[in-house]
Amino acid sequence: MISFFGFLFLCISIFLSILLIFWHLFKPRTLNLKLFNLLARLSTLFVLLSFGTLIYAYVVSDFSNFNVFQNSNSKKPMIYKITGAWGNHEGSMLMWVCIMSIYMFLFSFSGYQNEKFKKGVLFTQSILFLFFAFFIILTSNPFLVNSINVNEGLGLNPILQDPALAVHPPLLYLGYVGYSLVFSLAVVGIIQKNTNRDWIKILKNWSLFCWSMLTGGIALGSYWAYYELGWGGWWFWDPVENVSLMPWIAGLALVHSLMMSKGEQILIRWVVFLSILCFSLSIFGTFLVRSGILTSVHSFATDPTRGLFILLVFFLITGFGFLVFLLKAPENNNELKLLFINKTSAIIFNNLIMIIACLSILLGTIYPIIIEVLTESRVSVGGPYFNSTVLPIMLPGFFLMSIAPALSWQSNKIKKTKNYIVVFLTIALITFFISFLSNFNPWAFVGILLAIWIIISSIMSILILYKPRFNFNFIKDINAYIAHIGVGILILGITASSIFQTEENIILGSGEEVAVSNFIITLKEIRLSNKSNYEELRGIFIIKEKNKNIGTIEAGKNYYPVSKTITTEAGIFHDWFKDIYIILGDQYNEKWSLKIYNNPLVSLIWVGVFIMMLSGIIGVLKK
Repeated sequence: MISFFGFLFLCISIFLSILLIFWHLFKPRTLNLKLFNLLARLSTLFVLLSFGTLIYAYVVSDFSNFNVFQNSNSKKPMIYKITGAWGNHEGSMLMWVCIMSIYMFLFSFSGYQNEKFKKGVLFTQSILFLFFAFFIILTSNPFLVNSINVNEGLGLNPILQDPALAVHPPLLYLGYVGYSLVFSLAVVGIIQKNTNRDWIKILKNWSLFCWSMLTGGIALGSYWAYYELGWGGWWFWDPVENVSLMPWIAGLALVHSLMMSKGEQILIRWVVFLSILCFSLSIFGTFLVRSGILTSVHSFATDPTRGLFILLVFFLITGFGFLVFLLKAPENNNELKLLFINKTSAIIFNNLIMIIACLSILLGTIYPIIIEVLTESRVSVGGPYFNSTVLPIMLPGFFLMSIAPALSWQSNKIKKTKNYIVVFLTIALITFFISFLSNFNPWAFVGILLAIWIIISSIMSILILYKPRFNFNFIKDINAYIAHIGVGILILGITASSIFQTEENIILGSGEEVAVSNFIITLKEIRLSNKSNYEELRGIFIIKEKNKNIGTIEAGKNYYPVSKTITTEAGIFHDWFKDIYIILGDQYNEKWSLKIYNNPLVSLIWVGVFIMMLSGIIGVLKK
């Protein structure tokens, strides 16, 4: 009965969207904005009720629902019953259309005064909603009824039973799916020739919000991979990681392009192109994850029928978007004022770098697929390719971004240029000598120099250009510099944790100890216990520094009897300047194999990303 109501609510939502579309097409004069908004909001309400019904089915363990039977069991903790609703292909797609509808719902309350434009955006958003709603109905229905009576379910994938995974997919989808509204705003704007300053402002706000949510989603996913998958790293250049990174890079280019609206010139064509590209890359990523083409811990589905459906949707939406762009792209009313080094030229240069980097990631991601289709042989493109192509491409952009906010829109002048040059050379010399006197590594030198230069030059720009004030308006004024400081902190964390990471493989028995870095690690005991839905094996480790206990961590494995799966649970000791990361391996003659990583400054990665995300949200509030 629960499944029936969930399916019914979804069908009602689809019917209301169809009604809105046909009414607008054939009797537009009788459909005023109030009625338009009402239909859009009711459609959102019913799709939310549908998703809420699915969550309720998981909460009460209604195994008559085939989706619940496949992805849950009665012994799971409540949080994982709830998250199980979107921890699978069908449920996650229902969440996809829910979030798309929520964006439509929120936009219906916006204070945008142009009624024709607002109707056009809601109309376009409703069409996009129908594409994915029909995808659910035809290929991915989460409300199918189980053909037999069962008393227990198969359970959720154990590696997805984690608190971070309760937040990671919704946050990621808020970015991914949010670009549907950015797409609608861009397409309707050029069709109706309504690309004025109000359009720029509303497009900028939604783009910044979507990019911020996508930033948070990617960061949370990388942190989950760091502590859950037990390999000591946080980014693997996995194909599914790459497809989330591509719209993020394109979205970053879009946000920077929209900032040019403050200068003399507005590159409307480029803004529209990037708006379409962001959503197209989001759909393309969805196709790769759900087509069965990729094998990954992130992949949901292996049904080629679903993949073909999404591929068709991708071509229809992307084709329509770029066709409109080609036919309706507005002419630039003003001549673009490009100087050797002003704010406009810096942003354009950075945009080109980001798009080239995005294309490099796309090539590395789809190349193995193309080769497999043509030759029926598998090839692997991993970290070495991406590290040797994407990172060098991004370096000039990173160096330029450190001073870009301090540049002028109308001249080549930088205030107190000598100060920047002196500071840069000083940082370069100090970094070089420190690197040379230690284990010299060219990438370490470049990364540390770049990070410190971005942070210090951003702080210098704030002090030179602004008078410090202790209020929120001052924070909004220096918001771009805060974001760049976050980038510098991120680069410092990436450089230190990647290049200076150490790894040790040892055998240790209970009561024995080993020295790692400046710490003494003692294996106190091995403990076995039963939890509600799994068996837990844990090694208890005492961390000492200068003969003083500074912490206790647990590392081990979980065994899930329902799915007969073993997961690795890393133990992590967080210090101010490093992480001690322990993985418990197999037992050998009453001793245990251990893998111990020393990850210096790795926490700065998530600190930097948090600053960037926070800066994006502050940017939405900026007038």
